[in-house]
Amino acid sequence: MITLAGGAILASPSVFAQFAFVSNDLYFGFQNQAGSGSADYIINLGPASAIIGGSAVVDLSSDFSLTDFTSAALQGTAPDVLGGVVAGSNNFLAPDFYATQLRMGGGGAPSVPGSASPTDVYRGDILNLYDAAAGMTTLPTAGNGLLDTSKGWENYVEPDTTGNSVEVAGVNPDNAVATGSVLYEDLWYVSNDSTKVKIPWTYEGYFTLDLSGSVAKLTFSPVNAPAALAPIQTVSVSYNAGTVTVVSSGAVAPHSYQLQYTTSLSSPTWINVGSPQVGAVQVAASAMVTNLDTTATGGQRFYRVMGN
Repeated sequence: MITLAGGAILASPSVFAQFAFVSNDLYFGFQNQAGSGSADYIINLGPASAIIGGSAVVDLSSDFSLTDFTSAALQGTAPDVLGGVVAGSNNFLAPDFYATQLRMGGGGAPSVPGSASPTDVYRGDILNLYDAAAGMTTLPTAGNGLLDTSKGWENYVEPDTTGNSVEVAGVNPDNAVATGSVLYEDLWYVSNDSTKVKIPWTYEGYFTLDLSGSVAKLTFSPVNAPAALAPIQTVSVSYNAGTVTVVSSGAVAPHSYQLQYTTSLSSPTWINVGSPQVGAVQVAASAMVTNLDTTATGGQRFYRVMGN
């Protein structure tokens, strides 16, 4: 099985000015960890300002080449691939930095992180992060990707490299994902603050790399974007004294969930019953919603819960 990984780091091009970094562009990279690969696959996702901070999911799929990704993944005799994202700001005196961590809760409400918050960062280490990745000299322009034979990604970002950006940051943006699966990466942000010795991270949203279909999908869900409406699952149905209680999982805000019933499954007519319930504001797929039918006093009824 080919194992892959993805994540995100953002650094300041004020340090990288003599190199290929473009101010505030985010770079998504993959490298063959086996060491026998001939190139890293690096994508420029474009300006960070166009990706984070909005209220809608950003589709980055057109930036991703499954052909180039597969090329990088299949290099060598032991195809193990790791990845991450880098970019930057122009403010050397107050630089910023982004890093991703595996979203343990999977897809869900973008306003709530699915990974643990990274450890606070010392001010000086934010600058060290840039120095650690400054060796990357082969980078694509916005919206494009390339196969980097200089292997800058694996030498300056990948966590097995001593003194690299990941080691300095204290977080690991690389996370394994098998081809054909879906990877979620929470994006965290830190900016230098001269009034603090150590600086906490701010959560920005999460990336989704979906390799489960014939066409790869790459998106970013900003913290202010609503959760995607996904199928929910019935956990339990119970009846007591004329009231039917239906409990479902996977319900997330801001979507609402309406209980409906019909008396026949042959040419059914579905009727709303009870009030719609708003899903929970949390990441876990176990987020529950409870719907009630207090009019179930006689006759046969079949139920379903519809999300909106």
